[in-house]
Amino acid sequence: MTGSVAGKPPTRRQLAAQETRRKLLHAALENFSQRPYADVTVGDIARSAGVAHGLLSHHFNGKESLYAEAVREIDRRLRAATKIDGDGPVLERLRRHLIAHLEFLAEHEDAALNLILRRAEGTDVAWEAFEATRREGLRAICRLLGLDADEPALQLPLRGFAAACDETALLWLKSGRPYETVALVGIWISFLSGAIRAARDLAPAPALSEALEALRRP
Repeated sequence: MTGSVAGKPPTRRQLAAQETRRKLLHAALENFSQRPYADVTVGDIARSAGVAHGLLSHHFNGKESLYAEAVREIDRRLRAATKIDGDGPVLERLRRHLIAHLEFLAEHEDAALNLILRRAEGTDVAWEAFEATRREGLRAICRLLGLDADEPALQLPLRGFAAACDETALLWLKSGRPYETVALVGIWISFLSGAIRAARDLAPAPALSEALEALRRP
């Protein structure tokens, strides 16, 4: 834990520790954005941060934990840039959210390809970070549509929707973004409608029909 204690300002040692941690996280974001997890070494990150090799393990308990923290940090930035606002019809708010999501991926393409859209590579801690990111994204959309994200009949189709969005975004970026973001968002909304219809087939509920109606409104 860093920061002040009982209202006291942080000491020089605490400030130095905070700065070292910041440098390591910044270096991790740079390295993991440029190359796959397996290709990045602890030494690479320490050199980029300009700190001693052992400080990485001291502050982050090793490469795996630092990778997971890098995933969480890029996710925090993504969420801040794509927060669903409270103004306007549901469909329009959803479109704005998804367009902002794609614009963030395009503006941070390296991070998108190697951190946001890449599945965790055999690391349990990092996998949980990816899963937490996906769950919160789906919950935000469910809240917008008035749906219960914990409904069993909805969970499986929604995971299919999320996977389809990730795969199409990955292909879109790798192929040079051949279509406008609005066009790709239209595909994603079709995926979402299909997922909700599938959930309704499994367990009919008024909320699912209402969500589909909201997605059809201009």
